[in-house]
Amino acid sequence: MDPKVHGSAKEGILLPKSMAYELVVDTIKVLGKEKTMSEFEVKPGEKVTVCGDTHGQYWDTLNIFKLNGLPSASNPYLFNGDFVDRGSWGMENVLLLFALKVRDPSSMHFNRGNHELIEANMIYGFAGECMAKYDDTMFDLFSESFRKLSLCHLISKKVFVTHGGLPGPNPRIYVPGMSHDPSDAIPKNTVTLKLDQIASVDRETELQSATYKAAVDEVSGDVAPEPGEVSEVRIVIDLIWGDPRLTNGYGPSYRKTRGIFMFGPDVTDKFCEDNDLEFCIRSHEVKEDGWKQDHPKLYTVFSAPNYMDVGGNRGAYLTVANEGGKFTATPHEFEKSEHPDVAPMIWQAHFAETHPHLTKKMKKKTGPIYDSNGMLVQMSKQELEDAQNQWVEDDEDEGDIDGVEPGKTLADKAKA
Repeated sequence: MDPKVHGSAKEGILLPKSMAYELVVDTIKVLGKEKTMSEFEVKPGEKVTVCGDTHGQYWDTLNIFKLNGLPSASNPYLFNGDFVDRGSWGMENVLLLFALKVRDPSSMHFNRGNHELIEANMIYGFAGECMAKYDDTMFDLFSESFRKLSLCHLISKKVFVTHGGLPGPNPRIYVPGMSHDPSDAIPKNTVTLKLDQIASVDRETELQSATYKAAVDEVSGDVAPEPGEVSEVRIVIDLIWGDPRLTNGYGPSYRKTRGIFMFGPDVTDKFCEDNDLEFCIRSHEVKEDGWKQDHPKLYTVFSAPNYMDVGGNRGAYLTVANEGGKFTATPHEFEKSEHPDVAPMIWQAHFAETHPHLTKKMKKKTGPIYDSNGMLVQMSKQELEDAQNQWVEDDEDEGDIDGVEPGKTLADKAKA
C-alpha cells in the first residue's frame, strides 16, 4: 500500500496522480467556457457567499464549508482568487475547489488573483509544491487552468467582484519621489472605464517582472501626457494587484516598484455611479477581522485566518443577498482551524533547492560603463538608467533583486 495514495490528507496522503491530472484537465475545459467578466444572477430572496484569499490553508477552507454549507444551487460560492502559495496545502486546497467546480459549475465561481500567476507561484511556493507532490507537468497544467480564470464577476449587474482593485489612473503617471502622504495624490479620472471595456480584456495574460514598470506613461518635463486608450495589461494589473486608500484620488502602491496604484473612495464612487453598481467587493489584503468596509461602496474580504500561522487575524466570508431588489453584504467572521504540524512556506525552500538557477543571488550593474580598451562609453540618460537596471549573478552576497536585501535569495524574500 502506497502511503502517499491511501489514507487521509492529515497524514499527507495525495490524490493519485492520474486522478489529479484528470481533474485539472476537466477544470480547464469548464473554465474555458467562462469569460473575463463572468456574470450570474442572484434573484430576490437568494444569496451568494463571497470568500477571499485562502492561500493553501486547506483546513480553514474546510471550516468555511462546515460553517456555511457545501456549494449547491441554493448555496453558491464565489472564491475571489489566491487559492495557493504561502500555505502548505495549496495543492489540497485548489484540488478541492476544482472538484467542486467540476461537479457543479453553476454553484462555484472563481476569480484570478495575483497568486494565480506563474511569477508569484515560482517565488511563493506553489511551483515547488507541485513538483514535490507531483511533477513539473502538473505545474504546467495548473498554470493553464489559472489563465482560464475570470478576472472579475458581475452579480445581477449590480455588484462587481474582483481580486485586487479598480481601474487605475489615466494617464498612468509615475513620478519618482511621489510619497504615500495622503495629500500627495493623482486626481480621479474624468472618464471611467466601463464594464464592457473590462469584459473585452484577454484574461489569459501572464504578468512578468518587467510588465509593471512598462505599464506607466512617460512624463516629459512638467507636462503630463493626455489620457489615452487603456491597454489590456494595465487593466489586468489593476484588477489583480490594486489596493484601496483612505483618501481621494490615486497614489503609489506599496507593492512592487511602479505600475501599481492605490485608489480612493472618490474613485470607487465614480466607478459605481458610471457603471450603475451598488457596491464592489475585493480581497488581496489581510484584515484583522477578515473583512473591512474600506470605502462606503467597497468591501474587502480575506478568508485565511491567522495568515501564515503568525497573522493573528480572523477569517471571514461575505453573504451577498438580494433583498427585494437591493443588495447587502453581511460579514461572517471565523477563527483559525487546527492543522497538522507543518510550517507554512516550506515549498519556497524546496523550489530554491531544486531550481537554484531561478533563485540565484543577484546584484545590479551600476556606474559608468567602459569598453574593452578602458575608455568611458558615452551613454544617454535612458541608456544609463537601463544599464543600472541590469542584473548579474552575485558571488559576493551584494544582491538586491526586487526588494530583496543584499545577500538574500528570492526564497529568503518569500519567508520575509
